[in-house]
Amino acid sequence: MGLLLIDDEIGDFYDAMRPYYERIYETARLNKITRVQELAIKNEIKQLSQIASSNTRFELKFKYINFTNNLIYRELVDTYFNFPKVRFCALVVDRLTYINKTNQGKILNPWDVYIHQAAMLLANNIKEITPCNVCILADDLSRPRNIEKSFERSLKDAIEYRLRQKSIPESVFGVSRLESHSSLLLQVVDILLGGVMFDFKLKEGMIAEKLKQRQEPVTQKIRERLHTKSLAMSTTFHKPNYFSIWKLKA
Repeated sequence: MGLLLIDDEIGDFYDAMRPYYERIYETARLNKITRVQELAIKNEIKQLSQIASSNTRFELKFKYINFTNNLIYRELVDTYFNFPKVRFCALVVDRLTYINKTNQGKILNPWDVYIHQAAMLLANNIKEITPCNVCILADDLSRPRNIEKSFERSLKDAIEYRLRQKSIPESVFGVSRLESHSSLLLQVVDILLGGVMFDFKLKEGMIAEKLKQRQEPVTQKIRERLHTKSLAMSTTFHKPNYFSIWKLKA
């Protein structure tokens, strides 16, 4: 789970990120045109039909990093670290360990787990920046039919409960879900979190060699800017800006 904290730099930060979005979008558009032309020549009607009927919205995502765009993603990351007041936090959970140690192997409700972990991550960071009013823009999460309370109310209540335990005034101005393709800021979170998860998976031998070749340049840029050899650890960097990684121990 990733969290981006931005205050009055949000406009400048967005403007700095936008050109990379446009360049990566254009690269993807040209690649798609080339692919369609190749399929047309080969008369691959089925694949052409699949491309034509696809309704996937374009967005920046770590998993979409490839050989044709990884240098642009690398530049985006480099620019990100030029904003010292923009902060990033990651919460990493080993799902198998979490289930076995916290619930004796029983299946956990993903909704409750998400709300619990999100509230924990947010409350621990909000306490460091009070007094303030925080507006939380969260990646869209569908509410199960058996849950009556909305995501927004569930998360707001869970955060404020934790803040009250720390004797911190209510600081959450509002919570709203957004589809990630509609928010460049959510997409930046995905890229940074993807870099962190890359190193955790790499450490466990879960990254295939071809995937490593595509995504390593972007992760390496994060490492370079933080002056570290790996992101697979619980630690907090304070330069060039706040970058915190917390591996949850069940």
